[in-house]
Amino acid sequence: MSEPAVPGARCVPCVLDDLVGAIQALDLPPSTAGQILDEALAWLAREFPGRKSPSYYITGVHRILKRVAGLPVPFAELRASCNRVGVEIAKRVRAEASPLSGYARFRHLALWAIAGNELDFRTVGTGYGFDVGRIETRLRGIVEEGLSVDRLPEIHETFRAARRLLYIPDNVGEIAFDRLLVEEFRSWGLIVSVPYRGGPITSDATLEDFQEVGLDRAADRVFRAGPDTLGIQMEEMSDDLARAIQEHDHVLTKGQANYYLVLRDGPRLEALVASLLTTKCDLVARTFGHDTDRIRVATLADFRTRRAP
Repeated sequence: MSEPAVPGARCVPCVLDDLVGAIQALDLPPSTAGQILDEALAWLAREFPGRKSPSYYITGVHRILKRVAGLPVPFAELRASCNRVGVEIAKRVRAEASPLSGYARFRHLALWAIAGNELDFRTVGTGYGFDVGRIETRLRGIVEEGLSVDRLPEIHETFRAARRLLYIPDNVGEIAFDRLLVEEFRSWGLIVSVPYRGGPITSDATLEDFQEVGLDRAADRVFRAGPDTLGIQMEEMSDDLARAIQEHDHVLTKGQANYYLVLRDGPRLEALVASLLTTKCDLVARTFGHDTDRIRVATLADFRTRRAP
C-alpha cells in the first residue's frame, strides 16, 4: 500500500464537480449558486496546495453551500430514502445469512457491507442523482462479482481474536448493512464502538441516521466523532474519538473517505486496521495496484506499535 498523489491538482476538478453536482441537484437559485461558487473558489485558492485529505476540501466547500443556501440538512429526503431502502434490503440479507455460520456468514455480511458502499447518492467525479429504486439488483450484482482486493479471510481470523473494535461507518443507507456486521462482531464477543458525524454533510451518517436503521441499538456504544465532516478527520475529531483511538487496537473503516484516514494517519491509530470500500477514483485504486477507478476492496494494515496483538 503506497500513498496516492493526493491532494493535488488532480483533486480540484472532482471537488468542484461534487459541489456543482450538489448545487444542481438542490436546484438552487442562480444568485445563490454564484455566491457559493465564488466563496468556494476563494476558499480553495487559499487552502491549496496542502497535505490534508481530499475529504477536507470537499467538507469545506459543502459547509459553504450549507451556510449560503441556508440548508442545515441538504438532501434530507434523499438521505431518508437511502436509509429506508437500506433497511428493507438488510432484512433480506439477514434472512439469507441466518443458515450460515463461521467464515461463510462473516463473508456474506462483509460483502454486503462493501456493496452497500454503492448506496450513495453522491459519488465524487460522477455527480448526484442516484436511483435508489433499483438498488437491490445492483447490490446483488456487486456481491456476486466479488472483490478486487480480498483479505476477508485474514480479517476474519485476526478480528475473531480481538476484544474491542472501533467500527467507523460511512454513509446513509449502507449503515443498515453495517448494523448486520456490527451484530456479527458482537456475537463473537467483541465490544463494538461506532462513531457518528456531528452534523449532516453530503451523505455521511449522523446519530439520527443511526437511529433510523437501528445501528445505535446494535453497537455497544455510539458517540460523536466530531463536527460535520466528510469522513473522519483527525484535525477535528472529538475528545471521545481521541480516547477511542487510544483504547482500541482493532479498527474497521468503511468507504474511501475513511480510507484516507488510513493512508494519512494510519500510524496514529496504532491499531490493526481493516478497510472495506469501493474506490471512487483511479488515484486511490492505484494504491492497490489497479488502474481503473472503481474496485471493491477488503484490506488490512497493521499499525500496532505500543500494544501487543
